[in-house]
Amino acid sequence: MATEVRTPRTFELDYDIRLTYIKLQEWRKQRMWMQFTWHPESLNRTKGPQKVGEPFDLRRQALESMGFGEAHYQRCVAEEDASKARLETLAKEHPLWEHLRQVKGFGPYLSGGFIAAGGDIRRANSVTGFWKGMGLDVLPDGTVPRRVRGRKEVERKIPCPPHVSLAGEQIRQQMLYSKGTLRAMYDGFRDQVDARHPDRAKIINMKDAQRRTQKILYATLWRAWREAYGLPAPMPYAFAILMHDARPVAEGGSYYTIADFYDRD
Repeated sequence: MATEVRTPRTFELDYDIRLTYIKLQEWRKQRMWMQFTWHPESLNRTKGPQKVGEPFDLRRQALESMGFGEAHYQRCVAEEDASKARLETLAKEHPLWEHLRQVKGFGPYLSGGFIAAGGDIRRANSVTGFWKGMGLDVLPDGTVPRRVRGRKEVERKIPCPPHVSLAGEQIRQQMLYSKGTLRAMYDGFRDQVDARHPDRAKIINMKDAQRRTQKILYATLWRAWREAYGLPAPMPYAFAILMHDARPVAEGGSYYTIADFYDRD
């Protein structure tokens, strides 16, 4: 059967999702900042209610004169809600929704976040390139891109843009909280990592297992995404060229697919 070739309008859906997700995060940041000033009583503070004195009142007056008053706060709330609703609607129109809706932990919002983080799938010709765009690659020395205290000349201090990092962190949280295939795979990797590095800090082993699970999930979604758009989705270099064995998911030793993460009918 010939693979369907997607039209430019379909790729516009990806763009709309990215734009909407970024707008949502920007409105949310503004709303949270404004909420601290105009509605501190609504914040869940462990140290009690926010103290309001003359400096606080002067700050409110200054912001009001600049156009950042109660009306702007209410606009932030409304725009945040509207952006989230639009993101969820767009996510349900995307080809990946048929897969993600069957994975525990993924709803319309998180699915939209993943699609937004994935960027232009036409540019990710390999799964390793996709991993890099999602902040899951490694540097030549085997370490992950990160800031290093006391060092300024560090290759790729920031592994990915903020909205990509946010979506990745939300997926890792669902990996721990959802009681499904994602959690089961994480638990399996966690047992392996703990056995291999018993003296390492627990949080490092946790992040190691999360990263392994996330890379497999992303690889299956990358393939499903590319195939849905009629784009080639070659096997990773280690399997296609070097002929390394993949970790089997069944007695037949098949490669992982997104269907292996399904939890819902």
